[in-house]
Amino acid sequence: MKILIIVLSIFSMFQNSSDKTIVGTWITLEDNTKIQIVEEKGMLIGKIKSSDNPNAQVGKLILKDLIKSGNTWTGKIFAVKRKEWIDVEITSDNNSLNLKIQYGIVTKNLIWKRDVEFYARNCPDPAKYDLSYSY
Repeated sequence: MKILIIVLSIFSMFQNSSDKTIVGTWITLEDNTKIQIVEEKGMLIGKIKSSDNPNAQVGKLILKDLIKSGNTWTGKIFAVKRKEWIDVEITSDNNSLNLKIQYGIVTKNLIWKRDVEFYARNCPDPAKYDLSYSY
C-alpha cells in the first residue's frame, strides 16, 4: 500500500509540473512577437502580449482550446493571413515550443522560445529549468 501511495505521489508531481510547461510568455521569432499562454476556465489560451509588428493587435487571442494529451497539447491557432482558426499540435522541451500547424495537406512547423527574462521573474523555481540558451 505504501508503494502505491509513493508511486501515485511521484506521478502526480510529474503530471502537475508537465501541465504547466507551456504556461508563460513565448517569443515567436517573427517581429519579436510575444505570446502569453495562461489557463482560463480549465483550458490554456494564448494572447499577443507585445510585438514589433505595427499590425499586430496586442491582446488578440491567438491560441485557444489547448488540451493536453500525453506530451502534446492540441487546439487552435489563429492564422492572421487566412483570418481563420487552424489545428495546432504543440510539444515542449521547457525552453521552446514546437508548433505543428496543419491546414489540409499542408503542414507548417514553428518554434517559439521562452521569454527568459519574464520566466526568471515569475517562475516559482527557475533553477529547475535550463534558461541558458540564446536566440
